[in-house]
Amino acid sequence: MRHAKMNSRFLLPILVTSLTASIFSDRQTAAAQQATLPQLEAKLQQQYAAIEDVFAHGPAKMVYPPDPRERIHRWQEDLAQSFADAGKTIDEILALNPPDAEKWRERSDTMWLYSQPSSPPSSRTVFGAGEVQRKARLIDPPAASYPEAARAAKAKGEVRLRLVLASDGTVKYIFPMKPLKHGLTEAAIEAAQKIKFEPAIRDGKPASQFATLSYEFKNGKGLPPYFPQHEFYF
Repeated sequence: MRHAKMNSRFLLPILVTSLTASIFSDRQTAAAQQATLPQLEAKLQQQYAAIEDVFAHGPAKMVYPPDPRERIHRWQEDLAQSFADAGKTIDEILALNPPDAEKWRERSDTMWLYSQPSSPPSSRTVFGAGEVQRKARLIDPPAASYPEAARAAKAKGEVRLRLVLASDGTVKYIFPMKPLKHGLTEAAIEAAQKIKFEPAIRDGKPASQFATLSYEFKNGKGLPPYFPQHEFYF
């Protein structure tokens, strides 16, 4: 009995030490597994490229499945999942408390908005152009600037943006569906943020509307934006 008491007395510190070491080891493993900000940003760039690829291969370019409605449905699901994947990565970045957290929160909101599956208008606060009584109307929108880097590279082409023309008159949730290099994407986004417009009308009230804007760059300058005839075909 005496030996049993002595063993208990010696075993308790050993057990406590072992448990503490185990917890410390688990924390070290978790810390080692946590991705760094540069790693997450690199992952996000790959996910952005995946989203752009889904946009570039829209339902009009698909041949399977044979039913056009099923093609559209599958494309919408792939697009929503791609945005959700990017949203998760951005939320991991936010968990690291980055210095520019407000920018990342805005990106997170954008990803999660576009990750929502197709749903009836009655369950949404943002509507398609065909779901409003009067579409949003641009008021003398500014052309995008033509950056010096683009001028040096003689760059040209189209930047296409997906965004929301909100009911309060602001432009929100901008995502480049079709980007370009040499600062042209950034120039288009900057110009889009300055757009003045009359909001869409739904049920007699201002409403937020999804929109796609095209910014063309050619002959060394940017042109005013326009709504392309086919939003998801380019």
